[in-house]
Amino acid sequence: MYMEFFGLREHPFRLTSDPKFLFLTESHARVKAYIEYALHIQDSIIVVTGEIGSGKTTLLHDALNNLGRDTVVARIHQTRLTEVEFLQSILVEFGYRLFSPNKVELLDKLSTFFREKYAEGKKVILIIDEAQNLSKDILEEIRLLSDIQDGNDKILNVILVGQPELNSTLAAPDLEQLVQRVRLRFHIRALNEQETFDYINHRLAIAGAYHDNVCFLPEATPLIHEYSGGRPRLINILGDYALTTAFVDEVREIGADIILRAVKELQWKPYAQRFNQQFRAEQDWNVTPEDNQKLVITLRGKMSGVYLVNKEYVHIGRHVSNDIQINDKKASRHHAQVLNNSGEAYLRDLNSTNGTFVNSQPVDIMMLRHGSKFSIGEYEFQYLKGDLDGVEEDTFGDENSNVLAYKPPVGSSNK
Repeated sequence: MYMEFFGLREHPFRLTSDPKFLFLTESHARVKAYIEYALHIQDSIIVVTGEIGSGKTTLLHDALNNLGRDTVVARIHQTRLTEVEFLQSILVEFGYRLFSPNKVELLDKLSTFFREKYAEGKKVILIIDEAQNLSKDILEEIRLLSDIQDGNDKILNVILVGQPELNSTLAAPDLEQLVQRVRLRFHIRALNEQETFDYINHRLAIAGAYHDNVCFLPEATPLIHEYSGGRPRLINILGDYALTTAFVDEVREIGADIILRAVKELQWKPYAQRFNQQFRAEQDWNVTPEDNQKLVITLRGKMSGVYLVNKEYVHIGRHVSNDIQINDKKASRHHAQVLNNSGEAYLRDLNSTNGTFVNSQPVDIMMLRHGSKFSIGEYEFQYLKGDLDGVEEDTFGDENSNVLAYKPPVGSSNK
């Protein structure tokens, strides 16, 4: 509708995965390189996680497009299956139509197929989308399939693609044998504000845009990032709607006013608010202050505060509006939050610029258990339930340490 008006050759914000539009941040480029390397190794299981709309599919499409004709690929999209249905789905993807419902015969047919392709000098790749929905029994079947070999060579590559919950599933002790076979593991994070700006302009350029024809003004980027959460799919939806709105108004510059009108018509709220509502809808929500949950905060090894987690959301960041305000140049204005649900707590990064880390690895969302630690810049946080096990709550760091985190007075509701 608006392509001719803006002088575009093609639609810049399609929701379908098109490798031509692939935008690589530094972390995306690293993940892509590792995937391409792993696909050339014959014995690998790869785990790729990322939130909905983070670009997992597009990244995989691009990696697969670079493979030669010596590769046979099957892709499973439906993961709420029984073990027999799962094995049948794999055979269907590999071109079989008539097969027995007997599990032993299905496994034998798959094993024979893998060995035949290996003898032909071909690589076999099995990609499983929405892998966070797989049962443990099916994950065990995947492990057994990955063990099929010809002589000393493994002959199947498996790529598990899923939302962050997949990491929690794989953390189960009874899946240790599968995890030990994982050669590479990646998490695709959301785009930060600068990457959001670059992403939009990258897609416009690929679609044939010139600055005189159409331009997203810098003032629009913070709003787009706020409402999309840096998720490429949501950026595409909002970008498309913004172009439609600008076309109706016959303007070629998309500023903050057009973005605000677009999100109003889409009935969007800022991404963080939408995520919180979705999270609450999916959980049996119940704040339980009697569990005496706390965050112990340290800076450069010295304790600087204790915060009682007795509200639904505890916000952490550089801005004064946060529940826990930290003075660190690596902290974003609104950096992370802890969500309290029925005595269980979840850490969530709010698309911060420099990331929230657990064991030196960036995280989007994860469950916190007693003793769990995470870090933001030079600050370290430890989540505790019950007593502080010897930690003196009245012990704080130096007054000159610029620590702005604090422990509320006894009886405070943290509001």
